[in-house]
Amino acid sequence: CPMEELPIIQRRIVKLCLRYGKPVVVATHMLESMIENPVPTRAEITDVANAVFEQADAIMLSGETTVGRYPVKCVEVFDRVARRIERSGGAGYATDAVLEDNRQKTVASAVVLANSLPRAKIIVFTRHGTMARHVSNLRPARAPIFAFAATEEVRRQLVLSWGTHPIRLAFTDDPNETIDAAEKYLRDHNLTASGDNLVIISDVRAGDALVDTVQLRTVP
Repeated sequence: CPMEELPIIQRRIVKLCLRYGKPVVVATHMLESMIENPVPTRAEITDVANAVFEQADAIMLSGETTVGRYPVKCVEVFDRVARRIERSGGAGYATDAVLEDNRQKTVASAVVLANSLPRAKIIVFTRHGTMARHVSNLRPARAPIFAFAATEEVRRQLVLSWGTHPIRLAFTDDPNETIDAAEKYLRDHNLTASGDNLVIISDVRAGDALVDTVQLRTVP
């Protein structure tokens, strides 16, 4: 394709991935000059910033850290640019996300709630990673996503999901006990503070069945 079409194609790919809930990584030659030089070019910084603004799940280095002379500096540049651009907001492509079932719609209601609250944090419990990915795909405006996973395998997989902090936690047969354990973990690790609004996506027991719920709790 003509080279001037590449930025449009990248934007279209990211937008479609967010619309249909597919992980998307922007990679290759993002800080190419830093293979030999300790400082990136203006164009490279802008390229990284655009990928972060588009809210791709991840940005990735390749030759810069495998054969480059300044691998640590490359990671530091990525980190600085990404953190700064994330504070400025994003492209908002997730507003067009397709919600195919009731579970996705439940997650969407939780994200809307979190977006409307000050000092909100989203807590989601997931056995296979699906619910956490649904939350991530909707790109909450300010609330971090704490995804409690039942297995180490799922926890590792969720590292790639945008805005997600995956944590391994043993689930009990009582969902309320599991929620209490998650709140204790966050409190013990100084990840929540008094006055924080916790939007919790979990199943709860209703008779013999488990049903999906959204709860709002305020940290005392």
